[in-house]
Amino acid sequence: MYLKQLFKYWTLQVIAPGKLLRLKYEAFKELLRHDKKSLELITDLEEILPQGFPVDWARVDSLVRALRWSVGALIRSLLAMHPTAYADLEEQFHRLESSLAQAVALPLEDSRPPYTLTMAEAAAAPELAGGKAHTLSLMLKEAGLPGPRGFVVTTQAFHLFLQHNRLRHRLDELLAHVCLDRGPRLEELAREMQAIILESEVPPQVQEDITRKLVDLQAEGAPGPWVARSSALSEDGAVSFAGQYASVLEGPGAGLFEAYKQVLASKYSSRAVAYRVRCGLADQETPMAVLFLEMIDAAVSGVVYTRDRKLSNGQEPCLAIYAVPGQGQHLVDGSTIPEIHYLTREPELQPVETISSPHCPLEPGGRGRVCLPAQTAGILAAWGLTLERLAGEPQDIEWCQDRNGMLFLLQSRPLRIGPDFEEDHWQPAQTPEIANPILLEGGVAASLGVGFGRVWVIHKEDELVGVPEGSVLVSPTLPPALARIIERLRAVVADEGSRASHFAAVAREYGLPVLVGTLEATRRLTSGRPVTVDAGRGRVYQGVVESLKEYAAQARARPETPFTTRLRALMEFITPLHLTDPTSPDFTAAHCQSLHDVVRFAHEKGMAEMFDLVGAGGRGLTRARKLATDLPLVMYVLDLDGGLAPEAPAGKTVAPRFIACEPMRACWEGLSHPDVVWQKGLIHLDWEEFDRVSGGLFSLSGKMLASYAVMSRHYLHLILRFGYHFAVLDTLCSEDPEANYIAFRFKGGGAGYENRLWRVRLIKSVLEWAGFTVKTRGDLLDARFDRREARHILSRLKLLGLLQGKTRLLDMALASGEQASKLADEFQESYAGYIQEQ
Repeated sequence: MYLKQLFKYWTLQVIAPGKLLRLKYEAFKELLRHDKKSLELITDLEEILPQGFPVDWARVDSLVRALRWSVGALIRSLLAMHPTAYADLEEQFHRLESSLAQAVALPLEDSRPPYTLTMAEAAAAPELAGGKAHTLSLMLKEAGLPGPRGFVVTTQAFHLFLQHNRLRHRLDELLAHVCLDRGPRLEELAREMQAIILESEVPPQVQEDITRKLVDLQAEGAPGPWVARSSALSEDGAVSFAGQYASVLEGPGAGLFEAYKQVLASKYSSRAVAYRVRCGLADQETPMAVLFLEMIDAAVSGVVYTRDRKLSNGQEPCLAIYAVPGQGQHLVDGSTIPEIHYLTREPELQPVETISSPHCPLEPGGRGRVCLPAQTAGILAAWGLTLERLAGEPQDIEWCQDRNGMLFLLQSRPLRIGPDFEEDHWQPAQTPEIANPILLEGGVAASLGVGFGRVWVIHKEDELVGVPEGSVLVSPTLPPALARIIERLRAVVADEGSRASHFAAVAREYGLPVLVGTLEATRRLTSGRPVTVDAGRGRVYQGVVESLKEYAAQARARPETPFTTRLRALMEFITPLHLTDPTSPDFTAAHCQSLHDVVRFAHEKGMAEMFDLVGAGGRGLTRARKLATDLPLVMYVLDLDGGLAPEAPAGKTVAPRFIACEPMRACWEGLSHPDVVWQKGLIHLDWEEFDRVSGGLFSLSGKMLASYAVMSRHYLHLILRFGYHFAVLDTLCSEDPEANYIAFRFKGGGAGYENRLWRVRLIKSVLEWAGFTVKTRGDLLDARFDRREARHILSRLKLLGLLQGKTRLLDMALASGEQASKLADEFQESYAGYIQEQ
């Protein structure tokens, strides 16, 4: 392909330079298009990290793939302009691509067996069993505690499920559109992802393995029914995923496989996706295993926190047991107020306080309500400390008791304590003097802290979509779905709920103040009212309490995550710009250390190729037409595409009024300005070239010595030859400001070297005043004006035309540098209107 392109280039260069010129222009247009797209993609990537990564990693991967293609197309466009010059750039790009591929690499999706594990096997296979199943199996084994019988469907079965149904590509397409700042869109994407999971087939190999495990368990006396629980990799580990995934009870008939798919689908619920994205985990880093446990007919269920609040006497934090009648769903979903038993941790487990619940049954004789006898609470407390010692950190433990009084361990994970104990600065040591009225008092701090904002009351979960940024959310309960909008909240106040709910665990991870069990928050607080929530004191104040601001300001810094670590490594090969000076000897393809460098190099070299668009002697201008003008100026114009008006008559000449190229019209307006005095009889062409080659044999109106313009509707390449100096102008003036530019070069003159320098200094002064970046070396001047709106480009082109007309022979007349400076000042004063912002 390269040799074919090279042969074509050489052939056109010799036989049809005019066609080559047009091809070069088309390639340049493509180069500009890919340059713009590449820079936009780099900007999209740069904006992700400062925003706190509100997107899925699939978005990053999608942008990187698009950027690689765009930069590759940019290089191909540059090679089309000059195939022999930039082969080393393509080689450097491929090296960078290899580095990028390593930086974005995610865990391989292994779909080989085993597809199921026994509970005993799960203890030794964390990558296969996922967080919940592995930890439960390990704790049951090492602590010797009772738990339900069951088995695990592995993460590799999940990979096979995606592979079997060809879902990975489609999921990545949808995940690439996830942005936590766009709630309604997230809901739509989540519904679509869940639908394709539920519509898919459980692979036959997985079905067979599940069936075998059921037969084995039935032989052991465990006929079911079964509950399918999530056990994703990373769940119940460094991050909890508390309440984000589903637990599903087996239905009749083939319901076990449907329950399996429902748990897999819960991986793509809006709340689970939002939580995972906030934790900086890619979808591939959280493959879903499913834990099947026999269903326990629970009389009482609950949670043990092995380290809870400090006691009133200032002793160390105590241990808390939360209990509700029946299944524990209403406890963890924050929809009920539990019974709570507080016990000392050391040296003996002594009861400290019991807080009853209105939902617990009455004791015999009606003396009070109780879910959990003190003796059972003591057994659970002992379990808790045993599990804490094994894990080496405080534990959040789920348990239940069946109707025969048998206790079962259901789950154990690290307890997210939050700032309640470690950092006293989160709460004032003494209550400050507060004049603000108290709107609500009571309840329990599920997550300590102080928050300010306007109240937003909801009564059901589907109202979460409309919650605005900076709200104090007031809700009847504390559903896990609140995690979906946690970044919008400054505090949460709920009628029901407890510290043991799943959302409370998530809130403590984020340092969000949460006050629960207030009973009447939704009745007492009204939407729109500014309030201050002091969760630790159990109070909601009217307005902003100034004396509490310092406690609210101490938000917890988000830790480094896999997302941020991977993205920082990736961006080292994308965003740094090392090639900043096109005149430097290091401005080479070999010094491109990032894709940004490649884009900058290709852009600059593409501009340089266009700057040298026409060969010596006007090669490629065989189809050019002479500009019919009264000015003593020999100029030929070549229309590439739309540079001349359609109504322009055919012929070898064309009048200026038929010029449709906007940049050329602007330049011509300056050149033909009434203030420019043209000396009759003196034809302006390249006298130096004429002296060198003519011998009196060449026509003064020929193309070899003339000025010429190569133009389209928005593009102009203009070479002006005035006596013994020349000027080259290359410009694009389109609707896209980022693509627009003016590149201008000026050199030479018929006077002595010092006079030529005076004129260059005059031009430099005027152009810098007009906003150009100017560099000079001897009597050579290079100027740039780019990334501006079309109106500003056109005004500078008029100015350049006028400046060239008025200074074309000025080097002959200048007597001093002071005179040049004075003339520059006069020019600026006379034509200030050309550069005034409009």
